Amino acid sequence: MRTEPVLVIFEGGPAPSFPEQMLRDVREAIVIELIEKARGSGLFQSVIVCTDRPGLARAAACAGAEVELDEEGGPFHFGRRLQRLIRDRRLDAVCCMGGAAAPLATRDDLEVIAQAFESRQPFVAANNIHSADIVAFAPARAVLAIDPPAIDNALPLALHRQCGLPLVRLARTLGLQFDVDSPSDIMVLAVHPGTGPRVRDALRKFDLDASRYEAAKRALANPGADVFLYGRIGAPLFSYLDEYSRCRIRLVSEERGMKALGRDERGEVRSVLGYALEALGMRGFVQCLESLCRAAFLDTRVLLAHARRQVPTADRFYSDLGLPERVGDPWLRELTAAAAGAAVPVLLGGHGLVTGGVWALLDAALREAKDRPPGGAAAVTPSVSGRR
Repeated sequence: MRTEPVLVIFEGGPAPSFPEQMLRDVREAIVIELIEKARGSGLFQSVIVCTDRPGLARAAACAGAEVELDEEGGPFHFGRRLQRLIRDRRLDAVCCMGGAAAPLATRDDLEVIAQAFESRQPFVAANNIHSADIVAFAPARAVLAIDPPAIDNALPLALHRQCGLPLVRLARTLGLQFDVDSPSDIMVLAVHPGTGPRVRDALRKFDLDASRYEAAKRALANPGADVFLYGRIGAPLFSYLDEYSRCRIRLVSEERGMKALGRDERGEVRSVLGYALEALGMRGFVQCLESLCRAAFLDTRVLLAHARRQVPTADRFYSDLGLPERVGDPWLRELTAAAAGAAVPVLLGGHGLVTGGVWALLDAALREAKDRPPGGAAAVTPSVSGRR
């Protein structure tokens, strides 16, 4: 018998810079669309939104969600906040996610989550067990017995290791894997036909130039093109791209688990491409890419960790947008300028760009060509996202 879960969405925090404000507005539109999808599906008992933003609280309530409004700008600890919510409301079955999760989710994707609750047996399921954005678990009270993690990424392993809940991996679909953590993810949404109307309205306010992403999307479907991928990329995604993309793939995968293992914090990250940057210089490196491919996707967080650059969030995000004049860090500014001036699209971003972002762009290209894989471009082997 199915236990209908409660969907809990967390979204909040400050947005001091322009790109962070852009991200805030798009993520809030995603939250409202998630509420509408969840309520329309009939698969959830209710939707609860936890936020410290009064404007989002009002919009969520109008969309039919229950709202818990926290102190604006106050300290936030994900695990303790989740424990309080479950204790106060006596919840039995919960799926929690961040506000950036699942902007491309369909009803079928929500059904994947709901199916996990069909048995009344204890379990914890996640879209990525090593770095979760979506976590479904029952009984919900199990979270009261653990040392609560500060961020949602660690929740499934905490419930598994500390409570013994059997660990289940949610089916890997584009709708459950692609999320919005940086401006590069916003740019992907700008060129994907599955982007919802509220998100499109939010994107229009910013007058974004998505031409480089359109060009990269076309390259993925071009039999005469080479596409270069770099960063924390797992073998299953390469296998998927190799089967369904029309281009030739050049791929360098490095430093998977960089964050999960704490290698970045300890200064242990080493990168082949990082050494290439040192040897060739920024412009020489980009010239090399121009000779190799029609489009490139670079996980700059690995390159930054190799170079021991601790840069502000705003710098990373302005770099993702291709705006070197707004980047304060000189090393990242030079890389951003070289990429922005390249003759081919050289897209900069984080882990999401080179996993869900590439997947979403290929999905968009196949939709436009009416040439989606059997079962849709969402079908994929189970561990596309991997460790961060």
